[in-house]
Amino acid sequence: MSTMFGITGLIILIFALNRYECYESEIGCNRRPLGTKTEPLPPDNRFKIDIIGINDDMYIPRHQYTVRLYSNDGVSSFIAFTISAREDTKYNEKNPRKPILLDPGAIKVSPDAPSVPSPCKNSVIQSDIKPKKSIEAVWIAPAKDNKCVTIYAVLAVKQDVWYNSDGPLSKRVCEDRRNMEDMQPVENDNCQACEDARYLLTFDGIWSYNTHPGMFPKTQELARFSDVVGASHSKSFNVYKIHSEASAGLKMLAEQGNTTKLEMEILSQLGSSVRTVIKGSGRSKPNMVTTTSFRVTRQHHRVSLVTAILPSPDWFLGVSNMELCDAVTRKWAPNLTLNLYPLDAGTDSGTTFEASNDDTMPPQPISSAPINKDIPKEQIKPFAKLIFELTRTYPKLCDSEESSEPHIQEEHEYKEINNNQPTTPPPVEVSISVDPDSSSECPMTEWEDWLPCEGECIDNKLQGFQSRFRYHLVDGVAVGKYVENGPSYADKEVSRYCQENYEDSELQACEEACNQEEDS
Repeated sequence: MSTMFGITGLIILIFALNRYECYESEIGCNRRPLGTKTEPLPPDNRFKIDIIGINDDMYIPRHQYTVRLYSNDGVSSFIAFTISAREDTKYNEKNPRKPILLDPGAIKVSPDAPSVPSPCKNSVIQSDIKPKKSIEAVWIAPAKDNKCVTIYAVLAVKQDVWYNSDGPLSKRVCEDRRNMEDMQPVENDNCQACEDARYLLTFDGIWSYNTHPGMFPKTQELARFSDVVGASHSKSFNVYKIHSEASAGLKMLAEQGNTTKLEMEILSQLGSSVRTVIKGSGRSKPNMVTTTSFRVTRQHHRVSLVTAILPSPDWFLGVSNMELCDAVTRKWAPNLTLNLYPLDAGTDSGTTFEASNDDTMPPQPISSAPINKDIPKEQIKPFAKLIFELTRTYPKLCDSEESSEPHIQEEHEYKEINNNQPTTPPPVEVSISVDPDSSSECPMTEWEDWLPCEGECIDNKLQGFQSRFRYHLVDGVAVGKYVENGPSYADKEVSRYCQENYEDSELQACEEACNQEEDS
């Protein structure tokens, strides 16, 4: 009897374990960090989860994204975590009580991150319990038609003290079904393009009464776009941001078509977060083409541009933080095209193209322009296209070491390599002239020559801007200036006082003759 009872008990135990495993696989396993049994703390914004490269909470199918879990204050730390992806569902016609589970994509361990795959499906967890202020994982988005995915995290700040996946520890993103030319490239925070690059920018206006009969002024003869103005810049600079208030310069441009104040806002950052001021002349009709060129660097690899829709209350076209350094290859994108749709600066409450001035008080965040609410959003056609074409690269060194990538040589000149030369050239003595306008506390080199005028060639006349630079001297070394075989400046640091009180760049307007046929 006892033997039979033992066998029966074992069968019941196995059955129970199988039921538990089925429950775990269907409902979800225990993702509590370190197996804690205590109740979680309420959300308090100490920690946050982000998906790098996501725009407007929409993902591109099959794209790879970086999921980042981090402390919001840069001070707080955590010892354990779980990062997971939760799928969406769809209606099951055969069994309405049991929705069909969709694909959430795949959560994977990020290289060099202290994490390992979790026993739970589609999750990663810590590989040690050392304090951490941030951690990253990789999310490969699912294929098309998988609706929305929730990326979430739980974390422990110490044993039995933890946060659940509420509030800032959860992010829901949905499939982006737009045309690829409606979507900006994924932002890249690790551009590895050593060389500078030059792009040809084409602003192609495609707005007319025939193409946009329900979104065109009654005064058709007045319809046009203003000058195009913008900058190539670093990630710390913005001409504008969706869902944020417009600057005074953007307000003036959107309401009046006047670029002056916005240009001054951009110029104030030249030499720091701005590399090149971009300007293209407006045309007399809105379905014409404007071209100009600009330069980008490894640090200044994004571009922002705006142009006013005229006449209008405060409507404009623009792109903010357009990425030119490909997030996959981490090199310069050879060509990109982006459709532009009308935006509302949020500074005037007019509802028609010819409406009289009606200041919005208080100003509202920048948003899509409600030009004709009777036209569904998916039926609105772009007003213009931006076309970026890589036309040239300029050889540079990367982190004091020459890049292994091939470069296009200046003026297509190539030097013959003599393999019998020593592999380590002798150091070069560098003669530096100190600018008399600098001080002994903050010595600087003399100003270099003005760079070529950058702008648009119209009627064989180029009008634009040109810049020149000088360099801070630390221990007799020009910080930031590369001299072949010269002394390294990697360990030299310019004081904050010198940076704030002695400019290292200047900009001036320029005008010169040009050959429009060659530049086009």
